Amino acid sequence: MRRLTRWSITCGLLVSLPVAAADVPAARLIVKPLLCVTESQSSVCSMTFDIRWESDVAAQFCLNDSAQGAPLQCWTSALSGRHRHERVVSEAFVYWLGLQGGVQHLAEVKIEVLRLDSSDRRRERRSRHVWDVL
Repeated sequence: MRRLTRWSITCGLLVSLPVAAADVPAARLIVKPLLCVTESQSSVCSMTFDIRWESDVAAQFCLNDSAQGAPLQCWTSALSGRHRHERVVSEAFVYWLGLQGGVQHLAEVKIEVLRLDSSDRRRERRSRHVWDVL
């Protein structure tokens, strides 16, 4: 009897593990542009972001912005979605896709801010010339 009980518990665990992993669908998030470049006179830039996402499993997804508390848009029983978001950007932030009402990030994309008057190494690398070594 103990053997049968152990076997049924083991089978029950093995069957439930893949189901628990399938509860969270994999998703891919694509955002363009990824970089906000500000001029020396301005500390902000106004941009329109083109946001697309897709998933292999249909679910209730919501697109979120780390700077806002409420979702930007939600989709019901969808495999993909698209959203355009106009925004004034002054600091780095994250767009993320999650299940409706959830806090788990299924996919996320970070938007960076580059200030031209800063000593950011990304800008310095571009300004070097091959003959600067000599």
